[in-house]
Amino acid sequence: MGLLQLKEVREEKYTQAEIANILGVKRGTYASWECGSDTIPSRKIYALANIYKMSTDYLLGICSTNKKIKGDELNLDLIGQRLFLIRKSLGLSQLEIAESIGINQSTWWAYEKGKTMITTNALTALARKYNYSTDYILGRSKEKFIKK
Repeated sequence: MGLLQLKEVREEKYTQAEIANILGVKRGTYASWECGSDTIPSRKIYALANIYKMSTDYLLGICSTNKKIKGDELNLDLIGQRLFLIRKSLGLSQLEIAESIGINQSTWWAYEKGKTMITTNALTALARKYNYSTDYILGRSKEKFIKK
């Protein structure tokens, strides 16, 4: 399984131009995400998961099985709360968790306070390292852990 399942999923319903238009980006931008030459922003992964009613874990290639999930509107405060709860449950400081996923403490602080959307790279690093579902982190599911 590749890093992203974007092409496989998209081809069932849309052309690149159509999905790019829905997401409000240029077709070339979308194409670069699909071929893996650029990282898709986590906001766009969230939007795609809602459009397709599927798991962000599946779209990101974190798990091989898809489950139908319908998310609500993106909520940075909820994401921040979940990041705080994850960090506390692991018994880690902001510095420790940030360093464990390759970001700095101030960036983690901004994510945890709901000031900034967590990047796709940080999101996937956190999910892979600690087995947390990206759908849970993004507030799309109550199931905390990845079910491979």
